[in-house]
Amino acid sequence: MDSLVAIVPVKTFAESKTRLAGVLNETERVALARKLLERTLLKLTRARGLARVVVISRDEKVLKIARKFGAWSILETNTSLNDALDQARRVCIANGARALLILPTDLPKLRVRDVENIIALGEPAPRVVLAPAQRDGGTNALLLNPAHDFVFQFGENSFSAHMGQVTGSKYQAKIYASDTVVFDVDVPEDLEIAK
Repeated sequence: MDSLVAIVPVKTFAESKTRLAGVLNETERVALARKLLERTLLKLTRARGLARVVVISRDEKVLKIARKFGAWSILETNTSLNDALDQARRVCIANGARALLILPTDLPKLRVRDVENIIALGEPAPRVVLAPAQRDGGTNALLLNPAHDFVFQFGENSFSAHMGQVTGSKYQAKIYASDTVVFDVDVPEDLEIAK
């Protein structure tokens, strides 16, 4: 796919995984968030079909790690995830991106093959590829081809919100239902699998 860019939105390390505060102290949560970020960037840099990886965050430590992995870093000027993704999309399109893959960092089972499979499902345009989350009705991956004319609705029940947007639109939807991408780290029970 020509000019496909992966966007990785990342909270500040201090704000990461607060739902795990009952079982991990702040230092441990920061270490987990850093490990998940580095793992995600490693998978993305090994995947074929991506022109570039972009990390958007308000945390300079996050952006420094991104640059270490050869990713572009964008300093987030918004407080909401969906606004941050819009900001990153504008930068990417201005720099030649024609398609986008949105991928969070909290997918510890993510494989390079998953990324490449999602990319393959994204052809031909116009197409949207969605990967559902295991709980809360969320979206764990979203590929947009082309990159524009789509409203980000990440959060609770975002999968149905994203699917509803595709219905009756120019886009054809493809679902990537994988036991690796469906799993994200949200609650204490997930930690054993994330290690």
